[in-house]
Order: sequence, then C-alpha cells, then structure tokens
Amino acid sequence: MIPDIFKTVFADLVAASLTGVTSPLTSLLSIRDPRDADGLLYYWGRSMMAAAGATHTARGLEHLPEGNVVFVCNHQSNYDVILFFAHVRKHTRWIAKRELFKIPVFGQTMRLAGNIPVDRDGSEADKSRLSEAVTAVRERVSVMFFPEGTRNSDGKLKPFKKGAAVFAIQAGVPIVPMAVSGTRLILPKKSLAIRWGKRAALVIGEPIPTQGLTLEDRDALTHRMEETVARLYAQACELSGDRP
Repeated sequence: MIPDIFKTVFADLVAASLTGVTSPLTSLLSIRDPRDADGLLYYWGRSMMAAAGATHTARGLEHLPEGNVVFVCNHQSNYDVILFFAHVRKHTRWIAKRELFKIPVFGQTMRLAGNIPVDRDGSEADKSRLSEAVTAVRERVSVMFFPEGTRNSDGKLKPFKKGAAVFAIQAGVPIVPMAVSGTRLILPKKSLAIRWGKRAALVIGEPIPTQGLTLEDRDALTHRMEETVARLYAQACELSGDRP
C-alpha cells in the first residue's frame, strides 16, 4: 500500500502541473471566443478529479435546459468548480471575488476566459460590472453563483444571500439549482493538501423560472432556492457518503 502522504504529494504535483498547462492554453483559446476553451475545461475537470483519485458522479444532467441560466450551488471547496466542469458541458463562467484575479497566471486566465470580478462593496463600478454581466447572461453565457457567499467547511448549509435571485430576475433567465457533496473532503478550506481517494457528487434540480418576477419577489425566490438546494444536498450527501 502506498502511504497517504505520498498519494497527497502526487495529487498536489499533478494538479499543479495540470493547472499550469491548462491556464495558458485556456487564455490562448479564449482570445478569439471564450467558448473555445469549454472543451479544454471539461477535460481539465475530469483530469483533476482523476489526479485526486476521486470517484465522482452527477445526477440530474437531463434537467439542464437550452439557453443560458443562472446556476446556484452550495459551496464547500475549490473543487466544486472542478466537479462542475467535469460533468456540465454548458458555457458557464463565474462571478468571483476580485482577489482571485490577482493570483499570477490563474487570475489572468480567469479574466481572459470571461469570468467577472466583483468587490461586493456596492460601488458604482461593481454595479456597472454586474449590469454588464446581466447583459452577457441574456445573450451569450450562463453564470454560477454560490449564494452562501463563502466556502462551508463543516458541511452545514449557510443562509443564502439575495444576489443570485436579483441577478436572475434582472436577466430574465431560469435558475438551475444544484448541490455538491464530498468536495470539502478532497480539498478542505484553508488547506493546500489534496486528500486522495474521496467520493464526490453533484446533483442538479429542475429549473426555477423567473419570467414575470420583479425585484419584490427576490426574498421568496431566495427562500425557494435555499429549500431546493437543501433537498438536492441531502441527495448529494447520500451519493458521496459524506453526511455532516
């Protein structure tokens, strides 16, 4: 048997190598059209999960509609994004904290790939970027939100913030709820060490329509999202075996 420490070192080295190669390729492919990088991101996600020795599954892919959507998902780990790309082949980008865009190579790749930096400070610049993102979702790309606002290390769902509901109402596109489980065990919050051989699951629910809703409906819509993701999360926990 190979000691766990060596498996962790192997997983970290391979993950760093895969990301180091994928980042500049993603940047190059995104120069003409960010969609050109989608296939590469899919194979990056599959390879990263394999490098961690992780078994993973997804349910509910048949619920993905045509056209652009706002995805909402609980947030456990940086591997949430990797698990998503490993299964969902839909042109999707993230609204992410500006700090992530300052990371050498990775940050530039995020920007060139079409991800959207925000400060979450309510500034006019932030509002302008979000307004541009609303237009982008209407016309060319789906967007992912983590409504809890931060990674959840203990596996217990946190209350949802209203931003995703407001954004989806303004864009007039459906919300697709989903839940991940097990990713917190692959790469825990505040850790750089990938844990080998864990199980992860992604469960996707039926779309929630937003047509005809106004901003006065944001609280009710947020509550519906939270309840739906909680139900999907229970299913994901059964699949992953991680029951907090």
